[in-house]
Amino acid sequence: MKLVFESLGKFSSTLEEYARKVFSENHIDSEVRQGKRDGAFCSTLSPKITPYVLVNFTGKTRDVFTLAHELGHAIHSQAAQDRSILVQDAPLPLAETASTFSELLLYDNLSNKISDNEKKAMLSEKIDDLYATILRQSFFTIFEVDAHKQIGEGTTIDEISKTYMNNLKVQFGNSVSLSDDFAIEWSCIPHFYHTPFYCYAYSFGNLLALSLFQRYKKEGKDFVPAYISILAAGGSKKPEKLLSEYGFDITSPKFWQEGFDYVKTQVKTLSSLN
Repeated sequence: MKLVFESLGKFSSTLEEYARKVFSENHIDSEVRQGKRDGAFCSTLSPKITPYVLVNFTGKTRDVFTLAHELGHAIHSQAAQDRSILVQDAPLPLAETASTFSELLLYDNLSNKISDNEKKAMLSEKIDDLYATILRQSFFTIFEVDAHKQIGEGTTIDEISKTYMNNLKVQFGNSVSLSDDFAIEWSCIPHFYHTPFYCYAYSFGNLLALSLFQRYKKEGKDFVPAYISILAAGGSKKPEKLLSEYGFDITSPKFWQEGFDYVKTQVKTLSSLN
């Protein structure tokens, strides 16, 4: 908790204040107990109520990053609390911006405090997460598009499973061996049912956050007001219009390249430590 507050505070005292409010109002459930659902999420009820956060905290490094992620969602909601309840929530392309950015702030803070061996372990997890939240989610979205088209034309579970298996083969190539039972994996992915086509928001949001973080590393504290203003807009403007007002052209390949450059840098850093 202290590490997360510290990481947010180094960037902006406003962000740290929003995160602390979740705790001071006892709007967080972190205890692991029998009967409690697994996973983690942030729930915003209205602009005037501090968001509620659920995590299952066991003290592992991944749990700390999960806490930063969910508090990022809470920060996003509070930054936009002056908006109408109709437009407080960020649109899907921006929904994962603050959560991922908060994780990056934590990682940046921790990387200056730990040994090379600890950094190797953390970097390995980080690179795994980047793959899972950018590329894998992109392939999930491709599958969703294909599956919905099939369903519209009439299909079977076996045919959908065949489409999913082909998707996995393109995704992983010859890097892993896929057993036949992976074909039905799609039926175990909740987002396909609960929030169809949400997966692309992870890809978009993570790349966006990486690009914004790269800009922060270049501009320093001068970047902070623009970032908070982006969060404060909630869902009141289209993402492309909102971001363009702060000099970010999401139609430009150069903007997205900054995100991929971050990933390349982390892979090179890990290689240098091995």
